[in-house]
Amino acid sequence: MRVKQYIVETMPEAMLQIRKDLGSDAVILSTKEIKVGGMMGMFRKKRIEVVAAVEEEERKEAKKQMQNPFTPVPRAFVPEAYRQTARSFANEANESAANVPDQDLNEQRKETAAKSGSSNIESDFGLGKLDSSMDYKPRPEGADFSGSPSSPVLEEEKQGRQVELMSELKELKKMMTQLSKQSAPADPLPEEFHSLRERLIRQEVSAEVFESWFEEAEKQLDASDLEEKGIVESVQQQILQFLEERVDAGILPGTRIVYVAGPTGVGKTTTIAKLAAEQMFKHHRKVGFITSDTYRISAVEQLRTYASILNVPLEVVQSPGDTQRAISRLQDCDLIFMDTAGRNYRNELLVSELQSLLAPVENSETFLVMSMTSKSADMFEITEHFSKYGLDKIIFTKMDETGTCGPMINLLHRFPLKLAYVTNGQNVPDDLLKPDPGTLTKQLLGELAQ
Repeated sequence: MRVKQYIVETMPEAMLQIRKDLGSDAVILSTKEIKVGGMMGMFRKKRIEVVAAVEEEERKEAKKQMQNPFTPVPRAFVPEAYRQTARSFANEANESAANVPDQDLNEQRKETAAKSGSSNIESDFGLGKLDSSMDYKPRPEGADFSGSPSSPVLEEEKQGRQVELMSELKELKKMMTQLSKQSAPADPLPEEFHSLRERLIRQEVSAEVFESWFEEAEKQLDASDLEEKGIVESVQQQILQFLEERVDAGILPGTRIVYVAGPTGVGKTTTIAKLAAEQMFKHHRKVGFITSDTYRISAVEQLRTYASILNVPLEVVQSPGDTQRAISRLQDCDLIFMDTAGRNYRNELLVSELQSLLAPVENSETFLVMSMTSKSADMFEITEHFSKYGLDKIIFTKMDETGTCGPMINLLHRFPLKLAYVTNGQNVPDDLLKPDPGTLTKQLLGELAQ
C-alpha cells in the first residue's frame, strides 16, 4: 500500500492531487486542520493535512490470481497441437495407402483424421499426455504451467532455510547473553551493604569515599557475623572516625588575625558577624573589623551596620599598605576579622588580587567560606583556586537549605582542611554551630544510624 501526505488549503485541491498521484482507487485515511509558517508563534496560516493511500498493483494482481487459481493453457501450445494432429494424420494415410485399394483410400483418410484429431486434441487439453516422441517447443526457463503455486521441492527448500535462520538467531541471542554477563561488573559488596550504599549515594557521597569505609568495616567483621545491625554500626564508626580527624572547631586562642575568603554569594559578611559575636560573648575577646570589599554595592555598609550593633571598630582598606596601617590602628583588639571581596573563582586575575591581602602573618588563620548548596565539582574547583594562597580551615554555610551533606564529606576527603564551623540560618550569632562528628554522622546515615 502506498501512503502519501498532502498539505493543502482546500479539500477539492487535495482530491485533485490525490487522483493525479494515486489514481481513482485511492482512499482518504485521515484529515485534520494544522497551522504552518509564521514567526515566533504568530502569523501562522491554517492548512488541511490529508493522508491518502492506494493499494499496490502487485497486491491487486495477487487478488485476481486468488479469485482464479487455475492457470489457463498458453495460447502458443494450441496451434502446435493442430500441427501435431496434421502430421499424425499424414503418416497414417501414407502407411495405409500401400495396403488399401484406391476406392477405400478417401474413407480411411477421413476416419484416421477424425480419430487422430480427437485423440490429440483431448491429450492437449488435459484428457491425456502428448507422446514423448512429438516435437515440443521448449518452455521458458522457470515457467510453471501446472497451475500449482509452488513445487514441493521449493517449499521444502524454503522451510529448510527458515529453520536454519531460526537456529542462527537462537545462537546469536545466546552469544549476546553470555557477552552481557561477562561484561557486567560483578558487585564486590555483600548484600548487607546495599542499603548503606543506596543511602550514601542519595547523600551524594562519592564512591571513592564510602568504598573505603566499607573496606575497613569488612576487615573488622567476621564473614559469619555479617548482619545488618553489625555492619551499620561498623560503617558508622568509620564515618565517625573520619570526621573526628577532620574537625577542628572554633578559632585558636592564640590567633590574632582571621582572614575570611570565598566566592561570591556564600555569606562571608554575615558569617564574620556571627564569628565576632561568638568571640565577644563566649570568649570575652575584644574584636575589630577590616574590610576590603569595596567592589560590591553596600558591602561596606552591611559590615558597618554589624560593627555598630556589636560596638566594634571598622577599618576600610583598598591596598596592602592600607591593610598594615589598619592593623596598626587596631592594636588594642584581641582579634581582628578581615572581610575580603567575593571573587569569581574562575577568573585567575581577580582571585590573584587576594594574594596581597591574604599574606599570612604570625598568629593568623585563613578561613574559606563555602555554601552547602554547591555541587561537589564546584567545591573542588573553588578550593583548588583559593588553596594557592594558603587555607587553614573551612566554614560551610546554608546547611538549612539542603538535605544532603555528602559534598562536604567529599571536600574534606579531597583537601587537607579542617572543618571549623557550620551555619544553618541568618540569625546572629545563634545560627553559628561548631560541628559535632556524631551529629553529622547521624545526619549522613539518616534512619540507618544506630
